[in-house]
Amino acid sequence: MEIFLTIMFAIIRLLDIISEPFFKCRAKNKKLNLPPIRNDLLKISATELASKIRRKQISSLDICEAYIERVKEVNPTLNAVVEDRFNEALKEAKQVNSYLQTTSLSEAELEKIKPLLGVPVTIKEACAVKGMTHCTGSLSRLGFTAENDAEAVAKLKCAGAIVLLVSNTPELCLSWETFNYITGRTNNPYDPTCTSGGSSGGEGALLGSAASLIGIGSDVAGSIRLPALFCGVFGHKPTSRIISIKGHWPMGQDDKYNDYLVVGPMARYACDLKLMMKVLCNDKTSAELRLNESVDLTKLNVFFIEDIRSSVIQPYTSQDIKGVIEKSVKHLKEFYGSTIKDYKFKSFDNSWIVCNKEITGIEDTPYPFKWEACGDCFDLFKSPFGKSRYTWNLWYFYILDKLYKLIVSDYSVENEKMKKEVVEKLDNNGVIILPTFIDSACKHNQMNFKVSYSHLSIANALGLPATSVPCGFDKEGMPIGVQVLAAPHQDRLCLAVAEALERYFGGWIEPPE
Repeated sequence: MEIFLTIMFAIIRLLDIISEPFFKCRAKNKKLNLPPIRNDLLKISATELASKIRRKQISSLDICEAYIERVKEVNPTLNAVVEDRFNEALKEAKQVNSYLQTTSLSEAELEKIKPLLGVPVTIKEACAVKGMTHCTGSLSRLGFTAENDAEAVAKLKCAGAIVLLVSNTPELCLSWETFNYITGRTNNPYDPTCTSGGSSGGEGALLGSAASLIGIGSDVAGSIRLPALFCGVFGHKPTSRIISIKGHWPMGQDDKYNDYLVVGPMARYACDLKLMMKVLCNDKTSAELRLNESVDLTKLNVFFIEDIRSSVIQPYTSQDIKGVIEKSVKHLKEFYGSTIKDYKFKSFDNSWIVCNKEITGIEDTPYPFKWEACGDCFDLFKSPFGKSRYTWNLWYFYILDKLYKLIVSDYSVENEKMKKEVVEKLDNNGVIILPTFIDSACKHNQMNFKVSYSHLSIANALGLPATSVPCGFDKEGMPIGVQVLAAPHQDRLCLAVAEALERYFGGWIEPPE
């Protein structure tokens, strides 16, 4: 029955090719540039800011005011904010200033117990922030307010971070385009006619525009890494079950959520990913990840993949992204002495169906409608015209979910074989450099025509850590980058390679004026 899915995706792929000129023509001459960055405080990493705050060289209040001003400048163009808490954040920043004037703790002691003291942070709305909206873009949850912080948010607050706002997501996080009927559509900071990705698209847009410094996203099939790629920033999908997902919505009773859904950091500067990982992990998991140990890149084995064409219907990776993969591999070899491995992961050949079957195996995704209900079924036919209570993107994922459950065979054995091959080859000193996605950000509404998600879903289906790394721009002036995968619990390898490539490519580069 897999032939049915192949035919369906072939039709979608054909529609993608046919519609490409239409999307480009419709968006022509609509590009708007963001206001330039005027405050240099917005160009300092969270790691450095936290250190300067502890030394009383910079005021937390000044930093928070700078970021609030920047959010107000860019959000009319981006539409990335669901709800802010600016007044409360400024009060907390003043309290940090007062605390530093009176505390008897040394700088080293402060760094240990409150490593993010006074640093502003933004949170994807799917992760609960006490007292703030927690509807995750769904009209079925409109008015829902979080009673408690998600565990990841609580850890950030305990570390001294100051939450500025919650950012936009697709309805129930089920889309690679950030759009819903409550907040609307979020735009890309490098070209507002393009998507910021999803489902952590609000975070990606704020980070890329310098309206945020560090943020929390979630990832079940690339939802941290895709917005990071499209918006020119860093995003890390941690090893599965390392960081608590309690307080995230959507959520269900099926334990498989813990295998495939992760909460993780997004940042403009690579060094801040490690800082946030230390905060988000507990002592036990932090020790397992060995985050405090340095990584010797001279002993690193580097595998690379330019294309995962596990089906003839899948398009090739763009030449621009292939180019930065080649440059990344060459740089690691020539500058650090890393060993380049010429090996083809044969088990990836069928990853498009194996990985998606695994992820859609989650049993109780809380869709607000049922296929069997006549009223809901009728609603489906209204959704492409914007007349449904639910977004077309949500219906699209619901249909795919049902199709995979109904007609696709059990691929759990193949999934385990794939994981075994990756773990054995990478061991504790290997990474794979591959595309995060096949191309840079596309125009709005195009993502549902894209059928190349193997690059994203592999990490979730296999429980691997993966980091999206910005590597400059393509010929259209849009951010491009690579993805770095490692074996489970080898997150530090991904983060070390991200920092090395940041030094080479320049990392995040502010949007043009």
